[in-house]
Amino acid sequence: MLSGPFGTVGDVVAYLLLLTAALVTWRVLWRGRPLPGVDRAPPLLVGHRGTRGVEPENTLAAFRRAFDEGLDGIEFDVQRSLDGVLVVTHDEEAGGRPVAGQSYAELAGRIAGLATLEEVFELARAYPGRLLNLEIKASRWRTAGLERAVVRAVRASGLADRVLVSSFNPISLVRVRLRAPGLRVAWLYDATTLEHLGAPRPGWLHADAVHPGHALVDARLVGSMHARGVAVNVWTVNDPEDMRRLRGLGADALMGDDPATLLASGAGG
Repeated sequence: MLSGPFGTVGDVVAYLLLLTAALVTWRVLWRGRPLPGVDRAPPLLVGHRGTRGVEPENTLAAFRRAFDEGLDGIEFDVQRSLDGVLVVTHDEEAGGRPVAGQSYAELAGRIAGLATLEEVFELARAYPGRLLNLEIKASRWRTAGLERAVVRAVRASGLADRVLVSSFNPISLVRVRLRAPGLRVAWLYDATTLEHLGAPRPGWLHADAVHPGHALVDARLVGSMHARGVAVNVWTVNDPEDMRRLRGLGADALMGDDPATLLASGAGG
């Protein structure tokens, strides 16, 4: 029987069949999974960067306000300082320098109200059942261990059943999925993302949710995602008319800046 570096012809055929089966499972049969620790009914109302419209964004004050106002969860951005602290901040630069190139002490001196991920988790423990949408902020493929640190922190927090890890960066999501298959992840995208990567394909990433910009959401998208058990969580929704439209389409979560507007929209579960 013919043989080569990968074994006999029969071995190669077996490998190819196994690879095909794996790809089918990965791409076609994958179904999204809900977060067992979130007990609020959809559509979830989620504070974008906390309560960006009424408190400084990504601060403990903003997150506490979101919870106290009755929102179902919060969305926040996580990066890693030069000395390894996971900090909650949106922009990838502070004071004209990369966040990843500065120590925590330097960042705290430049960003008012800077919170750490550990502090956010500590606050969230007082508000059980709420969604914690953690966005990994990474515009480059190389992230100096950011995903590894996030996975470690989420596991240590005891709140993994409420944490949804999202990112615009598909490589970051792949790293999270490989390190922690049990964590739920969401692919975050806008129109520019679609131009470069095409239509969202959650099966390739084993994504449990997609996070499109609100203008990209229509009945076809929601229907196709729900057919795969994949949630559609929409950002950033600040107009009441958009909120009503998205609720009618069956969106699973609406992320907005002002809790009063979200709650007044009638979209609460």
